[in-house]
Amino acid sequence: MTNKIVSLNQLKDIRNKCYKNKKKIVLVHGVFDVIHLGHLDHFKYAKDNGDVLVVSLTTDKYVNKGLNQPYFKIEQRCNFLSHIDIIDYITVSSSNSSIEVIKNLKPDFYCKGSDYKSPSGDKAGNLKLEKKITEKFGGNLIFTKGQKYSSTKILNENFQEFHFVNNSINKLLKNNQEKNKILQRFYSDLKTFRNKKILIIGEVIIDTYIYSYPIGTPSKESILSVNYENQTSFLGGSVPVVKNISQLNNKITFVSLFKDMKLKSRIRKYLGSKVNLKFFRQKNYKEVKKNRFINEATKTKFFEYYDFNNIEYTNNSLCNYLDKNLKKFDKVIVCDFGHGLFTKRIVDTILKKSKFLCANVQTNSGNRGYNLFTKYPKLDYLSIDEPEARLGLSEKNLDIFKLIKDRRMKKYKNLMITRGIDGLIAKVSHKSKANVVKFPALNIKVVDTLGAGDAVYSYTSCLVKNGCDPKLIAIVGAIAGALKTNILGHSNWVSLQQVERSLEAILK
Repeated sequence: MTNKIVSLNQLKDIRNKCYKNKKKIVLVHGVFDVIHLGHLDHFKYAKDNGDVLVVSLTTDKYVNKGLNQPYFKIEQRCNFLSHIDIIDYITVSSSNSSIEVIKNLKPDFYCKGSDYKSPSGDKAGNLKLEKKITEKFGGNLIFTKGQKYSSTKILNENFQEFHFVNNSINKLLKNNQEKNKILQRFYSDLKTFRNKKILIIGEVIIDTYIYSYPIGTPSKESILSVNYENQTSFLGGSVPVVKNISQLNNKITFVSLFKDMKLKSRIRKYLGSKVNLKFFRQKNYKEVKKNRFINEATKTKFFEYYDFNNIEYTNNSLCNYLDKNLKKFDKVIVCDFGHGLFTKRIVDTILKKSKFLCANVQTNSGNRGYNLFTKYPKLDYLSIDEPEARLGLSEKNLDIFKLIKDRRMKKYKNLMITRGIDGLIAKVSHKSKANVVKFPALNIKVVDTLGAGDAVYSYTSCLVKNGCDPKLIAIVGAIAGALKTNILGHSNWVSLQQVERSLEAILK
């Protein structure tokens, strides 16, 4: 049956053959991850409008239907469809739409499901252009009829990897009314945040991945030898946080130190013109570089080395700017990686002048034991991982829930503790009452954990406010963190559309 599977170039020959034999072509496009009765009805209705049915599938990279989807790889999806007799040809679209397929095939009919009749049904936003291209070549857009089914709901309720998430959601949100309320609040809070003035301050880090293959150990030394292949440099540190948040807000000022003008230009180009860069040049500054050796085959890390000064920097211009301008911003988002930017003077100024202060304070091999979250004695929102929480309170073995409710944590009004494979815990305080929500890790296909906590912080710092919903904060944080673990290094950012689609999917 694999002879049904054809390339984009072969579609032209199919088109010519059908035109010569006066046969009508019908094109159906989609993901077709879990085939159900609704799909079969869809194919049948489509075929009834013509003679030759071509099904095109979105390749894995461009599927955007929620976390952990598609469940089946593109080769598996194509192979399954090839055994359905009513389908004549199958092809793959290596983009997020069917436009290239339409251009090559020039179908007489382009068929979509009845849910696409409404603009809200076109989640990807491609149908308008697909319709235009179809009609340009003399074809027509048609819609199928019949009962609707949800592949996502089938996955949630019947596949083990999705079932535990579905169970977690159902324990947290008792009914569909609560689920709808969470979704409505999410979009409402996004709308509110979009009009706020935001200041983000933090270090810029250059993360370099050095790809190599292990070749063994030398005969006279106990070290690992690797064969260098290539390397990629990513903008890390606070830059990915700014990139994520810039999707939700057009009034962002990003504050940091720098020395290299080329680096500043690179950051400006990456973040776009909507982000206001307020970078202060420091003569004795050295750009923070972290270099990690990566196994080319498995993408796991061998070891890393730092290239930085590891000192504190005093910059009077930066201090004066913060002193004069902090009160102009509705929310200040701190990304403290502990590499010299946040002196005592700057921390004191931020604490004194910020209207609403969020902080992510990180402990790493360059500052372990010296960059504790306790340097900020009070915050409106604190986001840290469990080891950082334990280190800050000197509590190695205390039960995590007792740690969160410790009296020393009361000055952090809202709190997020990320726990790796154990998920996360969110605490929201309102009117002297603390609501605590535990939520599991969501991803089953981890590629790289770098920056997962930063992604959690990015999205939750946008949503958090006095009296916010801890359930919403926990769910969105878990989604953002899980989506980031699908991305190698900082090769991409966690898109708002991915978060939205994932939230809608797990609430079905």
